[in-house]
Amino acid sequence: MTVAAKNPSRLARWLRWLWPLSLLLVAWVIAPLRAGATYPGMPCTATADTVFSLASYAVLFIPTAGLLLWLSRRLIPAALRRGLLAWAGGLTAVAIGIAIVFLAFAGVSADRRPFRTGEQTVNCPGLGAGLQAMHCWKDGSTLEMNVYGQRPLDLGGVQSMARALRGTRQDAVLYEAFVLDTTDRGVVDYSNGRLFVLQRPGLTDFADLCLSEHQAKLREVQSHRVGFYRFSSRQSPPVDAFFLHDTASNGETGYEVIDFLHDQATLPYVRPDDLKPDESAYLDRVTAGVATLNQDLDREARSPSPPGALATMRADFQRITLDLAAAPRRLTVYRDTRLKRFLENYDLILTAEESAARGQSSQAIHSSAYEDHRRYFYQEARVARLIGYLYIQQRDVPFTDDELSTVNWAVF
Repeated sequence: MTVAAKNPSRLARWLRWLWPLSLLLVAWVIAPLRAGATYPGMPCTATADTVFSLASYAVLFIPTAGLLLWLSRRLIPAALRRGLLAWAGGLTAVAIGIAIVFLAFAGVSADRRPFRTGEQTVNCPGLGAGLQAMHCWKDGSTLEMNVYGQRPLDLGGVQSMARALRGTRQDAVLYEAFVLDTTDRGVVDYSNGRLFVLQRPGLTDFADLCLSEHQAKLREVQSHRVGFYRFSSRQSPPVDAFFLHDTASNGETGYEVIDFLHDQATLPYVRPDDLKPDESAYLDRVTAGVATLNQDLDREARSPSPPGALATMRADFQRITLDLAAAPRRLTVYRDTRLKRFLENYDLILTAEESAARGQSSQAIHSSAYEDHRRYFYQEARVARLIGYLYIQQRDVPFTDDELSTVNWAVF
């Protein structure tokens, strides 16, 4: 007598075909949780960005589900019917591996963003000078700290705050400590590296879909910044300084700087109260002129360089040099030192490029001048007014390029 095989119920048959859907459901739960952990409190992680992260799971799910069904409904049962237990075990292991990989890496739009780093939260040190450490991070040899503190009201307070922040840098190659005037977790829980990325239009795989929300958070955090300490031994030139933000009535940002690399020099990169119209106009011409020269240099350095780029570079250099020759009285030292060094170094680069265009060798001169340009002058358009303000307030002081390099990193 034979016994008829028991037919599986309709529910069991459906489950055998639809079980891969459980992977998608689990992935949909993981995606928003991971996005929220990466950017806590960001509006976009709860709207458009999360929608497209989930969509990426769905797109990858279709071929993954087909492969899993082919393994579980065809290959593995066929191996079992033929008694090939080793094959069946191996194919089962492959199916499990595919499921694990899918759950771990299926969110392509989330996992491929540039903010995914090795940054980890660490315990904060104790601080003096009325400062309270709120959140600290470590990423390799980089340390970063957000602290709560009130803006100092005199030079002694600035120096005390600077020394307190400098005293906690330990052996970090790069160390930054930002002073905020709030303890709001929605502000203090964002590292500077993370906020820097928020400025990038290509943050997600869907262009600038979330850029407005991200930049709103960036502006919110920056509006609470009082100042910051930065130490970096790898950048050239190195920096070891404290920067106190100072915003003028017209919204222009300046910095009161305590420079530890130069005997704790106090340097005011802020708009003088007695700034004269002709001085402001001259600094505007300097800013526009050096920006034009740097743009010309970038254009000529392309491979291949556009036709006429070298001739334009020479014409602009001669025109701008002549235009900046006459300076207001309080800016003559600035013109005869910092600005003169910029123009002389630029002339070396230009002369070397012209010699190379004629087939003559000038690589040594070009390399040295270009290195100095990148080291000291590439951000000149962004800091020209601030450096001019310093010369106005520190009369007849011939600052070196190394001394003036500190403000580059504050603005950058």
